[in-house]
Amino acid sequence: SCSSILSFTRKSPLEEEADCFRHLMVRLFSMLHALSLAEIEDCSHDDVGNISALNYELIDVTSIDDASLHAIKVADSKVELVFQWIQQLIVVNIGTGVLSIPPPILSRSFQELANGMVEFHD
Repeated sequence: SCSSILSFTRKSPLEEEADCFRHLMVRLFSMLHALSLAEIEDCSHDDVGNISALNYELIDVTSIDDASLHAIKVADSKVELVFQWIQQLIVVNIGTGVLSIPPPILSRSFQELANGMVEFHD
């Protein structure tokens, strides 16, 4: 899903905005994967230092603002929070013109994201 979404920015007339979008999208997907693996690994750990998935190196996490990182840290549903951020980032960038792709094609990415969350919860 991430690669599809990134490819939809290829013909964007807003080159600088599209570049920022791509960078943030990859960072959020990196975080989403690590958090998903951490939750699958062991939901019962009181000491998060013992969850090896939370020690994976993320892609440029320092570029994500402190308030967002704090929100993830204190959230009960970390995976779902980052998932929502990804969806919101996509929707915002439809309106800006960064994602200038026909709606039926873009809806497939939303469907893939949703299917991933269904599989994660199963």
